[in-house]
Amino acid sequence: MEVGIVTTHIPPAKGYGGVSVTASVLTKAWAERGHKMALVSSDESIDGPLRIEQVKLGERVDVQLYSCYGFRRWGFGLGAIPKLVKLCLKSPVVYIHGIATWPSTLAAILCCLLRRPFMVAVHGGLMPEHVDLIRRKKPHKWLYYRWLTFPTLRRAIAVHCTSDTEAEGVRNVLGLDSRILLVPNGIDSREFHVADYPAGEGMQICFLGHVQQEKGINAFIKAWLKVRRPNDRLVIAGRSVDGDYFEEFQTLVEQAQGAISYRGYLQRDEVMDLLASSHFLVLPSGLEEAGGMRENFGNVVAEAMAVGRPVLVAKGLAWDHLQALGAGFVFERNVASVCGALWKAQALDRSEWQRMSANARQYVEQQLDPVKLGDKVWQILTKPGPADLPQPLREGSSYE
Repeated sequence: MEVGIVTTHIPPAKGYGGVSVTASVLTKAWAERGHKMALVSSDESIDGPLRIEQVKLGERVDVQLYSCYGFRRWGFGLGAIPKLVKLCLKSPVVYIHGIATWPSTLAAILCCLLRRPFMVAVHGGLMPEHVDLIRRKKPHKWLYYRWLTFPTLRRAIAVHCTSDTEAEGVRNVLGLDSRILLVPNGIDSREFHVADYPAGEGMQICFLGHVQQEKGINAFIKAWLKVRRPNDRLVIAGRSVDGDYFEEFQTLVEQAQGAISYRGYLQRDEVMDLLASSHFLVLPSGLEEAGGMRENFGNVVAEAMAVGRPVLVAKGLAWDHLQALGAGFVFERNVASVCGALWKAQALDRSEWQRMSANARQYVEQQLDPVKLGDKVWQILTKPGPADLPQPLREGSSYE
């Protein structure tokens, strides 16, 4: 069986983060099991178009790239049409990464027309607050969801979610459904070296991600400035988007008088060096109410834990259990709770921090093995069933 895979971007594409990384990790895990696949993606990367030989997913993966232009974030390119038609015709089942992009939407429509079974990983696109934000403030995108995204999702054999909150969002818009598959993203811990205790005085925290409102970084900085000690540091790395939010970010960096460093977009080895030099990674997604909770999992959390770095993370993602595991601190989405988590982090001595570091790495090794998690998804994706597509999900959502 040659399963079809559809994704908007694929590593080594740069600048498109979580979904592309997840697509790569899952495909590699399936390839390690000896499964045969065909994958279609755009060639988009901020460094220039990818070439097929650059995409390293395993010998059993037939990679097909199409030229991307115009709406690059959404992977637009007319070359996707013939490649996706061919993929959907020859593949007995298709796994689609993401929703509401050009290739993901086109693939879902083709699967419905050709009566080809398919599974969709929504990758944060249906987080409850994000959907509510679209419904209230983005009428054109809301129509896109209602006319194209929701109807095709109702025909999927399963909707792959990575957190309870994401599953709740799917239920809200599609109705209660037993076909929600709840499996977290995996990470290959063999690719990450556990770093030693960071040198220097004070506590360094790093943030990896876009400087944008939905990531909550400005709100976190404001809380951090209230409790930081003289030798504490905050290092921020990721792409920025011009606008009022980034201007506010720059003002906050200036207020810190050198305690905050903005590194911009970093290469992979530079990211690993930054994690190694930091005591904690922070993921404050959803901390700012206007931005909403868009993040569904947070791959950077898993990567930091693989390096042996405890994390500070906002409540409502896939990491609410982290504090109970002794691998970090979870904060409510308000300034007081953030400050409380920072005080707890500051109070740790070296031996306590090292225990948290070991707990973080152990969790990744035992619970986020991509091959084992991939087996769970593959089993549902390829299980024998009737040729006809499943009936639509139950109606009755308050959003309809």
